[in-house]
Amino acid sequence: MEDLEGFSAIKVQLNEVMRDGSFQGVFYYTGIPLRALLELASIEKEETAFGKKVDLAIRVRNEEGKEVALSWGEVFYRNPGRILVATSAQPILPEKTCTKCHSLEEYQPRLDQFHRKILFPKLVVSSDIYADRSLDGITSIEVLDLRPKMPSEKMDKLYSPKFSITGAGLKPKTFRDLSAYSTTQRIVKHLGEGRGYHGIEKLEGTSFRAVLDTLDVKPDPNQVFLVSAPDGYRSLFSYGEVFLDPAGERMIIADRINNKPLIKGGKFLLVVPDDLMADRWVKAVEAVDVISLREKAKPL
Repeated sequence: MEDLEGFSAIKVQLNEVMRDGSFQGVFYYTGIPLRALLELASIEKEETAFGKKVDLAIRVRNEEGKEVALSWGEVFYRNPGRILVATSAQPILPEKTCTKCHSLEEYQPRLDQFHRKILFPKLVVSSDIYADRSLDGITSIEVLDLRPKMPSEKMDKLYSPKFSITGAGLKPKTFRDLSAYSTTQRIVKHLGEGRGYHGIEKLEGTSFRAVLDTLDVKPDPNQVFLVSAPDGYRSLFSYGEVFLDPAGERMIIADRINNKPLIKGGKFLLVVPDDLMADRWVKAVEAVDVISLREKAKPL
């Protein structure tokens, strides 16, 4: 804890409502962006054919043994103030009582949450709708390369006519078109780390979240999705950023660009509109692997 006090701190508000509807208070948390700590650690991949870090997972564990997953991309391709390692908290108490709409018997347990003991350091994911990934008393942060031996090589013609979703406990499913699903449109700025700004594009397709829902993916904050193409390009997304973060609803698997079918780099393109760079977009989507970080994985 003393080591964290030398960093410049920021403050965020977290409304601690869990996915099951339970309430754990509302607090201002002060702490250090997780990104700053990972940058200080100078994380580098070991020998691999795919050098980009967009396929890395982050596993955070607390002293009770609870674990949650983050993706490298949601930490490094969004603004850093969203995800903190907090060292202190200040409750934001209601200004009035709730006795006109709730009995004291109902209301008092909620008030008690503002005075609960919070264990620090605490992982705070302020962008999630629900606070299931915000962990008290964290003890370890591990960066994981789940598929270091997966091959990667450039292809003259990058194209996949279909993609499949697989994972432990899931019945595999293959998609050759998305006509059975609702179509949505995204206007996006195409800006990458390597080649810079490529203009504004209109993309049409289906919500990535909706596609995953067809397989009854279980709610598990320790789960990730590894999306890959035939050339070995791949990006990783956490369960939380897809299903708990409002930005997850905006992720799409596109099959049309600027009013035309996707041919180059098609048939399907995974688009992440709320990333600040397009490096996690995956052309020619071929596979989506659903992975639990409870499986053994070697930290970098």
